[in-house]
Amino acid sequence: MLLSCKEATALIEKKAVFPLTFKEKCRLYVHVKMCVVCNLYRHQSQTIEKALSKWINFEGSPEERLPAEKKAQILEKIKED
Repeated sequence: MLLSCKEATALIEKKAVFPLTFKEKCRLYVHVKMCVVCNLYRHQSQTIEKALSKWINFEGSPEERLPAEKKAQILEKIKED
């Protein structure tokens, strides 16, 4: 059974945090190969994830780093939700 775009985007986001099962990986792979929009969404999601990881983990040049104050604000906001 094919995934809907809604299910595919949910798996794309899940993959950023948790490992997918073999079945989920296969279904997502097939859907993304057929759906241009979900493929673009996957690429954008990965780009955002990499940028956030860089800023939060203080990788990259000083200009790219997230200031400590902003990091604390983001973490506090996450805890509130």
